[in-house]
Amino acid sequence: MNKKFPILFLTIFALVGCAKTRLLYDENAYNYPQFDKNYYVEWEGVNNLPITETKYSETGSVFNLCDQNPGDPIRIGSTVYEEEWIGNEENSFGYKHNLAKTEKKFSYGMTSKLFDGLVWCNGLYQKSRIQLDKTGFAMFFPKILGQAKYLGFACRGGTTLEHGFNKGTGQPDPSFNFTWSFYIHLSSDSYRKVIFTLNDVHVPTDSGGETTFINFTPFFNNEFKELIGAVAMSFEWEMNDSRFVEQGLTDNYKDETKEHLCVMLYEMFIGDSVWN
Repeated sequence: MNKKFPILFLTIFALVGCAKTRLLYDENAYNYPQFDKNYYVEWEGVNNLPITETKYSETGSVFNLCDQNPGDPIRIGSTVYEEEWIGNEENSFGYKHNLAKTEKKFSYGMTSKLFDGLVWCNGLYQKSRIQLDKTGFAMFFPKILGQAKYLGFACRGGTTLEHGFNKGTGQPDPSFNFTWSFYIHLSSDSYRKVIFTLNDVHVPTDSGGETTFINFTPFFNNEFKELIGAVAMSFEWEMNDSRFVEQGLTDNYKDETKEHLCVMLYEMFIGDSVWN
């Protein structure tokens, strides 16, 4: 009798058990023509972590990527980068600073879309985004975060409204509140949650795919020292605009009686990071 079988079986079982979000997914998943079939709402159990400490930060800046000239230097916090937002892969900021390039384990699974560096001014590329309702999403990191010098993400809004919030309608961009949280392991039954929030952010929605970049500013010597030891993150948003209610929009895909509203998340940067 081959005594290696039980060990092999358990190993395979464990891999299959966590493959739902990490390793295996249909490349056409979350890419259906029907809007409400594309929401990604996986939390991987991050919401069950025992939180014993919570810290908050509310500093950051916002700009529309389509307003950037191709040759303009990129300023994030106090750091200036010479790459371009808009350009070919070799000289683009996203290509040079994406997490998949820093740590290959970020290139697997559904959430790998957020770490591949594919950032454009016009976020029209459906396969490169994750569509979120108010549930948001969360993930465990493949390694432990040891250093981060900036945090930023690129996103836009989307609705099922016939005319939407396109520039031609004369409606200003709607307002969103964003929350990006990190979970730092303290002990076997204790985690610290560090929460970054930015409220009343006007985000292009249905505007030809125009994309906004949002970044947070560190407090300590241009570095996010409070994130050392982070093992997971979560991302959430909420509507902050009465027009959504007036037009019968819902930020929850499960309500099939109304029009839908979502955030299209294209890329998340944890910049110049070190992973242990």
